[in-house]
Amino acid sequence: MTTPPRQERALRTREAIVLGAVNVLVDHGYAGMTMQRVQTAAGVTRGALTHHFGSMSAIAVAAVDHLADTQAAEVRAALTPGQSLDSAVEVIHQITRRPTFIAGLQLWTAARTQPELRDALRPGAHRLLEQIREILGPLTSDLSDDNRDVFVDGLLSLLRGLAIGAVLRDRPEREKAVIHAWITAFLADRG
Repeated sequence: MTTPPRQERALRTREAIVLGAVNVLVDHGYAGMTMQRVQTAAGVTRGALTHHFGSMSAIAVAAVDHLADTQAAEVRAALTPGQSLDSAVEVIHQITRRPTFIAGLQLWTAARTQPELRDALRPGAHRLLEQIREILGPLTSDLSDDNRDVFVDGLLSLLRGLAIGAVLRDRPEREKAVIHAWITAFLADRG
């Protein structure tokens, strides 16, 4: 039996920690995310955990970055050539209804009072915004650059708000109607 190179083992350990952190974040929320829970979920030693991540903020940010990258890849994979803007937005909407998306929003809320966490989350949030702009770019090519940016920013804000609202009242059909009405109104006003 051959031993994998040290770098490969380190990457696998880091990935296990990030995936463990995602699971803890989804199951317990940010407030319930502890080093012990992440360590247990990842199946690693405390030394391995602290070697790869020096703080809970660093673990949480890595988990959210992983989620954002995964979700953007899922959106890309689900879109088909010639797809309408409404159906493309519905794909994004379905992803924002998942527990993993809600868990990421908990970190955003925690970042309001934790400057270190806020600063660490900003690059990933910016990257996700750029990925969504890129994904929706061909479907919003009729809009000016400024209006396209406003559309994407507004859409993401709307989807975040609906995701938070769904925690207390889960009404997916109403959410679809709200999104469709917003898209229609935006395009009629700005198109």
